[in-house]
Amino acid sequence: MRAALLATMAAVLAATTCTGPQQAVSAAPAGRHLIADEEFDGTSLDLNRWNPYNSKSTNGISTWSASQLKVAGGELQIIGQGKDPTGKANRSGALCWCKGDGNRAYGLFGIRAKLDPGKGYAPAFLLWPESNVWPRDGETDIIETVHPQRAWDLASIHWGDPPNGDRESGKVFGDFAGWHVYWVDWRPDYVKIYVDRTIVYDSTKSTKKAVIPNKPMHMVMQQEPGPYAPKVWLPAPDQSTPDKVVVHVDWVRMYD
Repeated sequence: MRAALLATMAAVLAATTCTGPQQAVSAAPAGRHLIADEEFDGTSLDLNRWNPYNSKSTNGISTWSASQLKVAGGELQIIGQGKDPTGKANRSGALCWCKGDGNRAYGLFGIRAKLDPGKGYAPAFLLWPESNVWPRDGETDIIETVHPQRAWDLASIHWGDPPNGDRESGKVFGDFAGWHVYWVDWRPDYVKIYVDRTIVYDSTKSTKKAVIPNKPMHMVMQQEPGPYAPKVWLPAPDQSTPDKVVVHVDWVRMYD
């Protein structure tokens, strides 16, 4: 299976928009060696590895709280709650693998996850620079979706000078309320992002001459609570939003 996956990944062309994903894949390509993994088989987070956030969320109004993270049943749950149109009472979870062996330059990173539908909450998996200097030292969004039914995934790479730099993205349509594996293959000369066997972004096809990050980064998993830039990005939750909107993470793995 690993050899077949490697051949498939090498043969797939990049696209700014594609339909998929194709055939769930949990194995890394042949020749890639597992460095570290997290299976969430216990009852709590390994705080020597993970750092849960207790802070204001990106919108500066809602809250990220460690209390919105739960390890149970062999998975990590990132739980969004609240239907406040102003965002003040909305809360969710966020954490980074930024301790121990989490900060790395280059590698293959994989996350097996499923995303509960829910308006006003936006799951995101990304690589964030250890330096916290953004976007100069890069950022890679493995998945980011604001679609209430989780019908598409946006993958991006960021680079350039603060405050905003430049960005290039790819998009794939599918049912992301089911289980998928999200991969980012980061090398000195490229970044390629996949859902299962479907490539979503490929920097080697860049139209902007994307700058590949070259400083250590770490995995971040979070769920944004809305509203945030409501006219252009994430609207507030409303009465159609479930009482709990959960991101289910089965495992996280890092390969060389």
